[in-house]
Amino acid sequence: MRKYLFIFLLLNFFLTGCVEQKIIDDINIISAVGYDAKEEGKVKGTVVIPVYKADQSISSETFIAEAKVSKEINRQIQMKSADPLENGAIEVVLFGQDLAEKGVYEITDTFERDARIGARLFLAVVDGTADEILKKNIGNLGTGTHLNTLIEHNMRHRELPRSNLHLFMYSYYSRVRDPFLPYLKLEGNKVKVEGVALFDKDKAIDYLNDKDMFFFKALMENFRNGAYTYNVGDHLVTTYNITMKRQFDVNKAMTQPKVNVLIQLEAHIREYTGKKLDPKIIDKARVAFEQDINKKTKELLERFRDQHIDPVGVGMHARTQTRNFDEEKWNEVYQNATFHVSSKVLITETGVIE
Repeated sequence: MRKYLFIFLLLNFFLTGCVEQKIIDDINIISAVGYDAKEEGKVKGTVVIPVYKADQSISSETFIAEAKVSKEINRQIQMKSADPLENGAIEVVLFGQDLAEKGVYEITDTFERDARIGARLFLAVVDGTADEILKKNIGNLGTGTHLNTLIEHNMRHRELPRSNLHLFMYSYYSRVRDPFLPYLKLEGNKVKVEGVALFDKDKAIDYLNDKDMFFFKALMENFRNGAYTYNVGDHLVTTYNITMKRQFDVNKAMTQPKVNVLIQLEAHIREYTGKKLDPKIIDKARVAFEQDINKKTKELLERFRDQHIDPVGVGMHARTQTRNFDEEKWNEVYQNATFHVSSKVLITETGVIE
């Protein structure tokens, strides 16, 4: 028994000796990175590291460099830092809008190839430039952690569909789906989720606002939570605790695609601006909600089709439902696709605030 114990301890000694150990106080851990387009094909990179103070508060320090490739930006920033910069803990990568519209593949490919970077790294497009956000000290836990928490919260509990480095690259390489990313905006010293940036391959070509996000997420995934406010006659109704399920049915996928979408939704009414919320008003609220869903989701699907993009992944549904599916043929006939959306809304609870 002692012999085996000795061998185990000896192997453990050699294995730990092979791992490069780094003292946390002797390195700078990057929490967020931003990229903006500059003149002559250059890219401006902004790196944020958290600074931990004696009073236990956290601020942020930024490093900036310009180059034509992202690896050169990293090299230049390393030369400005007193301690080595480590990128294994990056939480968010931001792209300025101008750069996103020119293409982000070279940068995203670099992150994807780096084994130290997690696939769940959040990417986002900024209304304006990335550096104007990263130069500010935002939140109590540092800018990078705050942005990560902001995006994750809106994905889990609000209307922002799930997205990260892995999902972006998966959609980029797919022939039947296109990527999208959260679209952020700086307002004073706060950052808000403004909507969603839609991509054709690696180039941002369109943007959905916050009102469209609810219907976009309804097409993208089954989810819970979220809220939606709409008109019922002259009054407003706000629903919350929404549970959503959707189903796609694609017919004649290789000739004249007919896409049928069924959205089932259960919700509570949190607020009604009228005087009394009786069963008749609840029924009107249900019908009005169904009409909004049918109309606006269909408009989104037609908008995507006309822009020759498919962020929802209609082509993926067609592929799973079609024998001898041909991706090249699908991309041709997709431009002739027609859409029909139906919905079933169930209102299970009501709470009135007059």
